[in-house]
Amino acid sequence: MANNCVITSGLTLNSCVNNVSGLESLHVLTTTGTSISLASVTYDAGGKVTAISGSTTGELKKIDLVRNSAAVLSEEVNVVTQSLSFTFIPTLTFQIPGWNQEYTELYQELVKSVGTVFVVKLKSGKYFLVSPSGMYISSATINSGSQPGDSQIYELSFTSDEIISVPEMDVSSDLATFLSGSNITVDRE
Repeated sequence: MANNCVITSGLTLNSCVNNVSGLESLHVLTTTGTSISLASVTYDAGGKVTAISGSTTGELKKIDLVRNSAAVLSEEVNVVTQSLSFTFIPTLTFQIPGWNQEYTELYQELVKSVGTVFVVKLKSGKYFLVSPSGMYISSATINSGSQPGDSQIYELSFTSDEIISVPEMDVSSDLATFLSGSNITVDRE
């Protein structure tokens, strides 16, 4: 993968991709008819996720993001000074198209879900397991213009409350290979 960075000397910018950072792809853990959560998450000594398995057989379904959308993964740290404790609060915001029934059904499923698990691939090529205990919807809107040809867009925002920061996944080649041997599959990369 060729890197294309604006700054050429004095500062090293790692993983620049056409001067655009952000999400390359997004997958959500789904199943048919029953709910699913992560039954186990295995970490290496550095804190990277090396394996995951579901509470039942499931699939990481790819979500087609709206082109040039403001999809973003962010995280805040909530510090309680009295008890010297802290929690990590990840937020995932993205838009999906709404021009066919499949996207409408996905939107409705995501809005109704509690404990939703996402896998994010950044444009740098790194994968992250967003909120291993699951996320919940914090806002959902439908945007549609009044003129012919205007887009219908579903905008969703999820949040959570975790004891660890968003962990990177130790994906060496692709997500399907990473998931081999578990009861979770990936529908497409």
